[in-house]
Amino acid sequence: MQCRVIRILLAVCVFLQVAFFVLAWSSLLPAHAFMQMSADGISVEAMRALPMGQRLAGAALALPVLGALSYGMWRLERMLANVGRRAVFDLANIEHLRAFAGATLLATLWSIAAVPLRALAFRHGFGDPAPGMSISVSAEVVLLIFVCALFYLVTGMMHEGRRLAEENAGFV
Repeated sequence: MQCRVIRILLAVCVFLQVAFFVLAWSSLLPAHAFMQMSADGISVEAMRALPMGQRLAGAALALPVLGALSYGMWRLERMLANVGRRAVFDLANIEHLRAFAGATLLATLWSIAAVPLRALAFRHGFGDPAPGMSISVSAEVVLLIFVCALFYLVTGMMHEGRRLAEENAGFV
């Protein structure tokens, strides 16, 4: 039952991420709405003033983050489905957890790199006299990177433990 609730929450999370992406890059929200959305590193006013070419380039640079995050959430959902079937240490489950950790790490690192890449694309591709590039990394992002790396290492240990258990089962 708990896995089902978490799987539903994962689907809601992916839906909200996609909705945020679309609303941030399309400016579908009215200018005077009670809530405004913009991409990381760009103010709401600057987002609204972007020409269509820059808006599409910015969205294209941000799309891999959304794709990696969605893929990671899908793999986590598959892992939780296996846990619901009591296949906790199944080889497929270990691979789902590893793929989730890797995809989340990739999405995190790409989201850090997307802001300066977008500034470079705007400056050199569109001649935008944007101010200097900046990279912002918070303590939460660093912690997320370490947790993803830790999960990746734990899945390696789980895989080795499973292999040893199968090898020892042959001797008993």
